[in-house]
Amino acid sequence: MKNLWVKAKNIFLDLFFPKKCLNCKQSDTYLCADCFNNIEIVDHIEHESSAYLDKIIFATSYANPLIRELIKNYKYRFAQELAEPLSQLIIKTLQKFNLNIQIKDSIIVPIPLHKYRLRRRGFNQAELIAQKIAKYFNLPINTNILERTIYTEPQANLKDDKEKRLNNIRNAFAINPKNKDLIKELVPSVIEGKIIILIDDVMTTGGTLTEAGKVLKRNGAKEVWALTVAKG
Repeated sequence: MKNLWVKAKNIFLDLFFPKKCLNCKQSDTYLCADCFNNIEIVDHIEHESSAYLDKIIFATSYANPLIRELIKNYKYRFAQELAEPLSQLIIKTLQKFNLNIQIKDSIIVPIPLHKYRLRRRGFNQAELIAQKIAKYFNLPINTNILERTIYTEPQANLKDDKEKRLNNIRNAFAINPKNKDLIKELVPSVIEGKIIILIDDVMTTGGTLTEAGKVLKRNGAKEVWALTVAKG
């Protein structure tokens, strides 16, 4: 049923909102190759960190109007094919700074959506990006470790209030109950001593990634990295 709903939405979008490059308006694509190649990725990695995130890495700036349009169309207008160029921006960044070597023994974990929002949207935008990154670097991906337990207001609605954003997402994640026994029995192979790479589309205050990192660190992760398309 979910796949039928997604297909119906895609047909509707194709009929009433024909694909055009969001930058140059070339037909039949949301982002043409030339416009993709002109997106500036970061020129250095600052390796920002916090108490629960050992590295915070992003590919580009959310201040770029094209990036904002790409992510808006990806998340809210259901343009799932944009997962490919958005993931490629992250891949380019990792390769540019040789971080692909550092992550070779890592586990990719996308930030989960609450089940109600997942049902409404039909897909998890972070998961689609994470799948492509995991496949490209031949890394394991686990979409079941974390669970979003609280149905929060979209962080984008609180973009001008850092405190509200942090309060909104506080304690919103937990280890998936289906995995608790498994994790207790197989801790070394699931979380403990591992580098977990959290994937999301955008980082603003970092609250969402920090809350997820907190849960993973408290359950034995050696390091938690946050990896996003954009920061802003």
